[in-house]
Parts: sequence; C-alpha cells; structure tokens
Amino acid sequence: MRLKRLKSFTYPRLVNILAAVLVPILSYYLLEFMTHNPFEIPIQFQLLGWLFCYLFSGLIFFLCGRMNLALILPLLFTTVLGTANYFVLQFRQSPILPWDIASVGTALSVADHFSFKPSAKLVGILTASLLLAVLCLKVNITLKKHWAVRAAGFSLTAAFSVLYVLCLQNDRIMNALDVYEMPFTQDYTYEQNGFFVSFLVNTKYLKVEKPENYSPEKADELLKEADSSEENPVLFSSKNLGRNMTSSSENEKPNIIVVMNEAYSDLSVIGDFEASEDYMPYFRSLYGSENTISGNVHVSVLGGNTANTEFEFLTGDTMAFLPLGSIPYQQFLTEELPALPQILKDCGYTTTALHPYNSNGWRREEVYPLFGFDEFLYNGTFTYKKRLRSYITDESAFKEVIRAYEEKDEEGPFFSFLVTMQNHGGYAKEWNDFERTITVKGREDDKLSRINAYLTLLKITDDAYRELISYYENVDEKTIILMFGDHQPHMETSFLTELYGKDYNSLTQEEMALRYQTPFVLWANYDIEEEEHVEISANYLSTLLMDVAGLEKTPYQNFLSRLRTQLPVITANFCMDADGNFYSSDHYDKLKDILGDYEIIQYNHLFDKGNRKDENFRNIPKT
Repeated sequence: MRLKRLKSFTYPRLVNILAAVLVPILSYYLLEFMTHNPFEIPIQFQLLGWLFCYLFSGLIFFLCGRMNLALILPLLFTTVLGTANYFVLQFRQSPILPWDIASVGTALSVADHFSFKPSAKLVGILTASLLLAVLCLKVNITLKKHWAVRAAGFSLTAAFSVLYVLCLQNDRIMNALDVYEMPFTQDYTYEQNGFFVSFLVNTKYLKVEKPENYSPEKADELLKEADSSEENPVLFSSKNLGRNMTSSSENEKPNIIVVMNEAYSDLSVIGDFEASEDYMPYFRSLYGSENTISGNVHVSVLGGNTANTEFEFLTGDTMAFLPLGSIPYQQFLTEELPALPQILKDCGYTTTALHPYNSNGWRREEVYPLFGFDEFLYNGTFTYKKRLRSYITDESAFKEVIRAYEEKDEEGPFFSFLVTMQNHGGYAKEWNDFERTITVKGREDDKLSRINAYLTLLKITDDAYRELISYYENVDEKTIILMFGDHQPHMETSFLTELYGKDYNSLTQEEMALRYQTPFVLWANYDIEEEEHVEISANYLSTLLMDVAGLEKTPYQNFLSRLRTQLPVITANFCMDADGNFYSSDHYDKLKDILGDYEIIQYNHLFDKGNRKDENFRNIPKT
C-alpha cells in the first residue's frame, strides 16, 4: 500500500515550478564547488553559467517532453564533467580544455597509473548531486502530446544556444563583459569566469586564421631572403677533427640519436632543495664537459601533452601561433609535412622513431610517416621490454636504440628519435616493483610521495643514460646524442610553494615560466664546439642539431637560425629575447615585427600545402 502511494506521489505545482527553476542553477554551483568557490566569480559570469544549464535543460525538455529527465540528465552531466575536471586539475594543474576531447583515448590508456583519491568535499558534492537527482524523479511537468509546442520550443532553444556560443566567441562582447583570458594560467581563468564560459570562450581558438598580410609569395620571399643571406649564423658546429675515427673521413655524416625523455627535468631551477642523494649525477657531469652543448629547453606544455614538444622539435614550428591548448598531431596533421626526418632522409639518413608504449597514442602511427620516418618501433615491436611501474624502462628503450643502430643499413648514417615512457606521471601510486629510494630531506615521506618517486625515477634514467653514452664512446662512427625533457611533471603544490618561497597560486607569469623548462645535453663522440648555459626553445633544437652535424640547412632552418639570434626562446606562453627580456603571450603584440614573418612562414608550412614549395622546407638537391 505504501509502495503504491509512493509511486503515485507527485509534488504540488509550486514545487514542480521551483524545481524547474532552481535545479539547473544548483547543477551549475555543484560543478563549480568541486574545484573552487563559485561565489567569487563575477555575477555576470555566474548568470551565464545559469543560462548554459537552462538552455541544456530546455533542449532535453522539448525533446522528450518530461521535466524530470530535463533536470536529471543535465545534473548528471555536470556532475560527471565536474568530477573529471577535478581529477584533471589534480593530475596536470590545468582544467579540461576543448582539445582534450580528442585526447580522451590517450588519457584513458595511462589512467590506471594515477591515484584517484576524492576529497571529503568532492564526496559530499557527489552525494548532494545524487540526492538531488533522486528528488527530481518526482517532478511532474510534461509536454508529451504537444508536438507543435515541443518542436517550436526545441527550435527556439537551439537557436538561443547557438547565439549563446557565438556571443562567447565574440571579442567585443567578451571585452564588454570583462572576460578574463590568460592562456598561461587556465586554472585561474576557469576560477574567474566559471567552467562553461571559459570552455566555450576557448573554442574560438579551434580555427587557425591566416596571419595578417599572409600570402604564399610573401612566405617564399622571406625564405629566399633567409637562404641567400651571407649572414646565416652557424651557432654551434663540428670541428671535424675526427678524434678516434679510425674508419671515417672528415666529411662523414654523423649518426644522430635524439632522446626526448618523458617528464625529464630538474626542479631545482625553481628553487634549491636537498635530496638524500643526487638524482642526476651523470647528466650533470656532462655540463661544460668536452664535446658537449648543454642548457635549458623552454617548452609550451606542463605535465602532459608530450606530443606538442615533439611537434615543435621535429617541425621547427611553434605552438605560439596555434590555438590555445591544441594538439597539432590530432587536429592539423593529415598530409605529408616536411620535417626533420624527411630533411635527414634527403641527406641520406635512415630514419627510425621509437616509443615504448602504444603506437596509436597521439596518432603517432599516422603522423610519423607524414614526417618522413622510415620505421616506427613501439612496445609491441620492442625486443627489450624490462618494465617498471608497468612501463618499459629507459634502459630497455636505450638498448632498443642500440639494437636498431646495429641493424641499420651500413651504407647510410643513422637517425633515431626516441620518446620514452618510464618517468610518466602517476607518482603517487604504490607499486610492487618500485621503491622510493631518493627522498627530499626535511619532509615526511608520505607527504611528498610524488616528488620522491619522481626523483628516484630520474636516478634510474641517469644510470641508463650513462650506459648509452658509454656504448657510443666506443663506437668508431661519429655519433651525436641529444637528450632533453618534454615537460616538467606535476608535483605536490606544497613542495612547489616551498621551492618558490611563496604561494603557488600567486606566482607572476615570469615565475611560472620556470615550470616550462627542462634540461638538455647534446654530446658527441668526436670534436664539436662546446657550450653551456644555452637557453633555447624546442622549435630551434633541430636546427641546432643540423649545425652541430655539419649538415646543410633548409631555407626554413636558415630563417630559424637568424630568428634565434633575436628571440632564442619562443613558446606558446612566453618569449625571451637575446637580452633576456621576458614577454608573456598577452604581450606578443610588442614583438609583432619579429614574430610576424615567422607566423607567415609557419602558416605556409603547416596549412597551405597547395601553395607550399617543398624546397623551402626540405634538403632537395638543387638542379
């Protein structure tokens, strides 16, 4: 009897109306509460957040004719979205961005390496959301039989939804509303504007516009000028002394081995800290040593999006001219693009890419052939598969490089590009095969589980790197080995606060820029010009390699060499000029005269294939 009464129970009309009005608003606040205090968001953005939820509920209501579903489904959506955003912020200190949708597969493939530990606050919000959803089951407002009203209502709501999105992408309207836009600090941006406003504002960057004054003729003119200039700098070079090269000539092209090491960095660039032992003693020993070039690589990403550093290195293009948060591998690369592998193939090299993980991550199996790689070795094809935390170790990856080198075509020089996985995030978990042997002094281990795991992994890499260099020290063929990190890892905020000596959330943009640099060492087993304390961004590294190897550069690479003398660091977030002056991305207009030509050439290279002259971007023999 009671069950029958419960099934037939409905709310009074006033309660139904209040639910229809209030639940979408509550959905918005529950989502925002997961990561910050929504009442600190300016009221105009709170109202825009409400409007998003009303439009979402309206579309469902007119589609199905039932208000209870129109309240519950958006509530569940915002709950799932807010929870996902909560954990994304925990793992990479950046919220969900429009381009992350294309990266879901890659993210899920490594998700089991992270610890999902919800806070008491999150559990409370999830409980409240579930309870609210249950209460909405009895909301009884329907339009089941009113087909004409539903069709008209759906069309009108859909039109308002489109208008809503277009308004959020209009610069004049956003300026009038005082929308906060700062690509460098997306977490703070979302706190200022709210999730939906920030996310939808970011979608305007999905489309890449032609640069001002762009034409393929202009790009060709700029590249011809760069290629014909008698002032093209060679910033570092081989001395061609052939030390210990018993079977080589002075003009022998060296083997080139590049290791882009996952999350490899030295966090002491931010501030000093004391560890129980040095976590990269061998790597540091190469700084300033004979036949090495060393310094810092400034990158465009933090804690993830490895493929963007990879893209900048291999192509010479920069993320500075691409949409905020975009992933070129997933968004823009569908046709052949002249890049370092193809340039080296033109010079007679065999080209091999290696990655000890899934081949489809970041679409590498599709992108690498477009760049000119002859071969792609991944976890399924590796011979050496020793694992740590379920990832193939750097030791095994380095051995795989050596194996590929030993089996190479004897008639040509060897180029390999290895992207490692051993040091990938997920440092807070406990593993049966991994023990934290290096710790930060002065802190309890359980409060710094991530940094202690990370430092231990760096030491394991350091030992493996020593073995890699040792092998090539005893190789007769000239060989260059470049190793650098793709980005810094995410660490405990308390640890970063100690390094900076101030609240991590109050950092200036220049202070935050320290989180976007990793170390590099370029070593050769023959005489090259030494240098240390080099500051360089990832887009210039391949040009540096060409100089050191003594190879003829393309017109594009000659342009980059000249540009580097003015702006040695260009990233998506900041630039530094030759005098060390810092420019955040919102001040790039001050560098328009310098960056404008680069943007024109990059657009021609990356997007205007029909009008691109490949001889500007490749080492095609001149006839």
